[in-house]
Amino acid sequence: MGVLMEVRDLVTRFYTQEGTVYAVNGVSYDLQEGETLGIVGESGSGKSVHALSIMGLIPQPPGKIESGSVMFQGRDLLKLSRDQMRLVRGAEIAMIFQDPMTSLNPVLKIGTQLTEGLKLHLGMTQSQAENRAAELLDMVGIPDARKRLDAYPHQFSGGMRQRVMIAIGLSCNPKLLIADEPTTALDVTIQAQIIELIKQLKEELGMAIIWITHDLGVVAGIADTLQVMYGGMILERGPIKAVMHNPHNAYTLGLMNSLPRLDEDGNRRLQQIEGSPPDMRIEPVGDPFAPRNPYATERCFKERPPLRQVEGSAEGHLVAAWYDLPAVLKAEAAQNG
Repeated sequence: MGVLMEVRDLVTRFYTQEGTVYAVNGVSYDLQEGETLGIVGESGSGKSVHALSIMGLIPQPPGKIESGSVMFQGRDLLKLSRDQMRLVRGAEIAMIFQDPMTSLNPVLKIGTQLTEGLKLHLGMTQSQAENRAAELLDMVGIPDARKRLDAYPHQFSGGMRQRVMIAIGLSCNPKLLIADEPTTALDVTIQAQIIELIKQLKEELGMAIIWITHDLGVVAGIADTLQVMYGGMILERGPIKAVMHNPHNAYTLGLMNSLPRLDEDGNRRLQQIEGSPPDMRIEPVGDPFAPRNPYATERCFKERPPLRQVEGSAEGHLVAAWYDLPAVLKAEAAQNG
């Protein structure tokens, strides 16, 4: 397996009447072929904006990708023209959004929306595209697929619309599927079905997935690698088990402690992370989580910590922190006896 995509020092800003929004502040990582990367963080952490930057979907103005590169199969996506990027979108990288109702055109039949990409990217004839569209709907578990091509989006339930979006995303066999909160608007049973479906399709098609969510529980069941974002930066990243069982950043720990756990006796109180997310109109200095971090040192407020390998943990388990979280927690536990 090789590297599919290299993101380096990605910086995205929005220039609004209220001032500059520092949305993404120097994000760098590699995505391997066939890897599922889960990106978590609360609203405003830069998860979605970084994905839209990769896809060339940042509205300009007010948005602007200030610097960085996104190397995908030998090309820097940030240097492609609008027309070149249109050919990459859908064919090589597909994206599924949170709300299928805003992504699907309400006045076009599902069949029309599915066949459009097949004709554009794969050069299929109308009848070939229709056959493939019916196959795709069948593949994502929509019954009577052939008949449903003539239906409109409002004739599908929320879960079925999301399946249609997945079918559109997968129609041209992309190498990378970016799923931005794809199950947030759905109830829990449908959510589980969609996650199961994407896992199964990934096995069959061997594509890489970036799954963006604020729900650590969802990511735990699907991702190989976990990336924790806050204030437009990566605070921790690594193999999912290493990060979840051995968090080295206080924000990751806070997210973990706010999760209900089945393996505990039920007496543990869920903890909330004190304070509120940073105002992204203020240029971040130092560690963006420092104001809410009970373990922050003076250096955290002044200097941005680089991502570095966690000693004694799995290869690729990286953390950005000036403090040694396990040591601090150990000392705290000894003190509380």
